[in-house]
Amino acid sequence: MNRRVLYPVVFMLLAVCGFIHIAPPLTAQGGTAPDIRAPQWRVRLAALTPGGRIKSIASAQVTLWTSAGRIRLLAAGKTVKFTTPELLSLRRTAGAIPARIPGPSPWWLHLRTGDVLAGKPVGTSGGKMAFDSQVFGKMTVPIDDVAGLTRHRRTPMLHGITHDHIQFINGDQLSGAMLQVLAQAVQWKSTLGTISIPLARIATINLAKTLAPGVYHGPRIGITFSGGTILAASAVAWRGTKLVLTVPSITAIRCDVDMIKRIDILGGNLTWLTDLAPQKYIQIPYVGTPWPLVNNASCVLRAMKVNGRVFRHGLGTHVAARLSYNLADKYSTLTFIPAMDQSARPWGSSKVVVQADGKTIYTSSILKSGELLPPVLLPVKQVKVLEFIITGIHAYGVRGRVDILNAALLH
Repeated sequence: MNRRVLYPVVFMLLAVCGFIHIAPPLTAQGGTAPDIRAPQWRVRLAALTPGGRIKSIASAQVTLWTSAGRIRLLAAGKTVKFTTPELLSLRRTAGAIPARIPGPSPWWLHLRTGDVLAGKPVGTSGGKMAFDSQVFGKMTVPIDDVAGLTRHRRTPMLHGITHDHIQFINGDQLSGAMLQVLAQAVQWKSTLGTISIPLARIATINLAKTLAPGVYHGPRIGITFSGGTILAASAVAWRGTKLVLTVPSITAIRCDVDMIKRIDILGGNLTWLTDLAPQKYIQIPYVGTPWPLVNNASCVLRAMKVNGRVFRHGLGTHVAARLSYNLADKYSTLTFIPAMDQSARPWGSSKVVVQADGKTIYTSSILKSGELLPPVLLPVKQVKVLEFIITGIHAYGVRGRVDILNAALLH
């Protein structure tokens, strides 16, 4: 071959081979495609470490949760199995919290079970209320299972009322009987007769019923959604990215796992003290201002914050207080963290004493403002009455704001 022809051909072949060697492949190779990963959860268990802290798994995926209560997790490449009572909570890890459902919720539907759904009422017919839920779409609920409707999720339901009750946006009130809910108005019967009241004027509708928490038998699964909807299910079926919930008063409902913010197991092997009604609470004010016992907040109705940390669970109280619980021989262990709320600075100081059936089983050191003591682990097997005594150190108990943090009982 003529050299003038050979050299250009060889040069071209070398260039092509070099391009093939260094250029990235244009087709996907086996195993290199990104996996669609399930949400990551921080899992807390209904068990304690030897130091009294609640056990947890930093990051896990839920691979299966059956209606029988079995849950299977994938953590650190290993499969871990639990029963529902052995869990305490699942919370989406930082950076993986689902986006809030767009648009404000005009109404919150309160059920007698304590469940709360965001959305808007569509109407009532045949003893049922139609409701357009932000999470589940259009659904129907027996009207006898509805506690009321509110403009704000945290508005409490009235207990023990004998007549249906309306609170208007301007503060006026009206008692009577709710006859029917329409898309834009409520048909209402009162001493004024039968009238139509625009929903736009109403802040709260309370129906003449009390809440009915006793519908659940055994552990229940509390689901908090990104838009604020809260439901407690008696059973779940979790496969992949879909979750089917069995909820009293509502037919089986489905949702995407991505819409869930946190899950709490209620009535399992660990019970928060805040889930129990105190048998007795007494607080003796020094200057005429009584301080309440507050669940999951300080006694001044703010987040419990100690040494820069915010705690989600605990009892907010004040010095010169005594509170007791009837344990009825149901539990084996008590754990809690004594603390003086950060808002008590600069004068707050206190001691926390725990008594079991009248016998002192724990006395804390002196708590100073913003101080957090190590977790306390106490046996309470066969204890009938558990009592906390909160004593002040300084005269008049100035800013004696005590937090009993992460107070929990194990079966």
